[in-house]
Amino acid sequence: MIEITIFPMKNTPNGSATLCEPPDDPDSYDVLVRDDGDVVAETEDLATYGEAVKIAEKYLAQFPDAEIDYGD
Repeated sequence: MIEITIFPMKNTPNGSATLCEPPDDPDSYDVLVRDDGDVVAETEDLATYGEAVKIAEKYLAQFPDAEIDYGD
């Protein structure tokens, strides 16, 4: 099963990012496409949720049987 997931991310002091948890606001968004757990495509460091949704929909055109988890 192919799944497209939008992840809200928070920057860390060492320059990497980690999953953002409420009540914090995300600094960026990542979109991952996984096929049975294996990452087959990804886009990182998207500035807005709207950009992440557009990328997720683009991936859906490439993987029409996928399900999207909007992360909201």
